[in-house]
Amino acid sequence: MTHLRPPSTRARARATAAKTALALVVLVAAVPALADSCTVSATTHAFGAYDTINALNGTSTITVTCTHTANPATRFDYVLELSSGPGSYAARQMTGTGDTLIYNLYTSAARTTVWGDGITAGTATVAGSLNVPGGAGRSGSETQTVYGRIGAAQNVLPGAYSTATPITVTITY
Repeated sequence: MTHLRPPSTRARARATAAKTALALVVLVAAVPALADSCTVSATTHAFGAYDTINALNGTSTITVTCTHTANPATRFDYVLELSSGPGSYAARQMTGTGDTLIYNLYTSAARTTVWGDGITAGTATVAGSLNVPGGAGRSGSETQTVYGRIGAAQNVLPGAYSTATPITVTITY
């Protein structure tokens, strides 16, 4: 968990944090602020059994939850970026049993746009916003789905494969 400095002005603040684990592609992140606060959590991205002939799809989720501590209501805008981790955005890598298994993470179920930093080689980020009512302890959450695919026809040894891919979350309010 990363603690951020309180915003210098109430009107606009930025909070950025990166934390992760992508074990069998596991995503985990946390971003708290001191006055208003936001947390980020992620579920395990477990692909399951790969047969080395066919592509294998899987999903996980990243949830952003923000709590507002005063009046008036506040809108929290956020951007989720995923690192390439080991490998590159074109070919993320999981390792295990002496082999490397290539996979990727995408922004939609169509699996056409790689989820990355939004700068590198055609990757995109995912943005969202939460409107949290005014008043102490009010909160709101939004969940984004991460779509993954292990490509077909990878000749790898049987076994467990895992990696770590950092998530960067930028929150503004």
